[in-house]
Amino acid sequence: MHPYLFPWVLPSGVLEALAYLAAIAVAALVASWVAGPRKKPGFWPRFFVPFLVLAGVGATIVKRNAPFEPQPLPLHTYGLMIALGFLTAAHLAGRQSQRLAAVDGTAFFLPDSPVLARTRKEGADAVGRAARQHFLDLVLWIFVGAMIGARVLFIVVNWSGPDGYGANPARIFQVWRGGLVFYGGFIGAALASVLYARKHRLNFRAIGDIAIPGVALGHFFGRMGCISAGCCWGKVCSENFFLGIRFPEGALAYKEMLSDPAHQDYLLAHGHTPPLHPTQLYEGMGELLLFFLLLAFHKRKRFHGQVLIAWLALYAVLRLSIETFRGDWGRGMLFSWPADDPLLLSTSQTVGIGMLVTALVLYLLWRPKPAAAEAPQLAKST
Repeated sequence: MHPYLFPWVLPSGVLEALAYLAAIAVAALVASWVAGPRKKPGFWPRFFVPFLVLAGVGATIVKRNAPFEPQPLPLHTYGLMIALGFLTAAHLAGRQSQRLAAVDGTAFFLPDSPVLARTRKEGADAVGRAARQHFLDLVLWIFVGAMIGARVLFIVVNWSGPDGYGANPARIFQVWRGGLVFYGGFIGAALASVLYARKHRLNFRAIGDIAIPGVALGHFFGRMGCISAGCCWGKVCSENFFLGIRFPEGALAYKEMLSDPAHQDYLLAHGHTPPLHPTQLYEGMGELLLFFLLLAFHKRKRFHGQVLIAWLALYAVLRLSIETFRGDWGRGMLFSWPADDPLLLSTSQTVGIGMLVTALVLYLLWRPKPAAAEAPQLAKST
């Protein structure tokens, strides 16, 4: 387990310089907003007066609080893996968008899209470039939606109890303490994608087919980060199981299991947890397999949205299965059955069942009509 790659520490002088730069940047942004469009006459006089005032105020605040205490700035392995997965997924989907749209513009845009009508006059390459640019813009919406959704669902699941967010509402905004749920992130990203697609007349179903293999790949990286961070651990497994993971003292699994009388003696005697099922590895490898399967299936799909539906169904089954091996009860349980070693029903299993139902409903709604079974259906609305 390696939660930190580099335990950097920022010295006082560097922190002070960064604080001054931040004050100048904020002053410039606010002054630019106050001054209005640059093309209008008199922009610079309108810019410099508020900029100098705000920069002076910011510099004064920094000066009064200096010198700063040196601060640790560790590079978290989990955060790095999340970023790596997100950027890799965005890059692959962006390239796929450009390639497919250059062949058939309706593989990304709706037939009545103004962007498609305009770029078609410039040639197929122009359509592809426009699709890639729109997808990169969509990535920002996806990121914001995913972060909000992942945080909101985590808060909802952990609302009750003396340590819950209901009793400690100030912790809701303490994002640096962690607390994200993949299902919530996916739901938030999906809602953001629908809004962006409606606004710009994009083919949401086709974009879902393009993006969803990247989601599977990005989630693989995320689960590898979970192993490094020591979260999302599994139940106790056999001592002889070659994949069993033992988390050291200080890890999240160690701390939570220490409160369980059944494990206290073992933990205190050995200084680490008993071997646990590597559920992070199970799910990560499952998502990696889904990534390759979805790429192959994309070439054989019969209608737009079919690849997205396939992932919804397959990942739901994967997650429902892996949840039975999870041992971190703090992730949220609607009820525990059986009571001594619960297999059902976690929050993620509930969402997984909802995903299976959603996949079935979408298939019935989006599948080709019998008369057009041999031709891919083009989405006419998002």
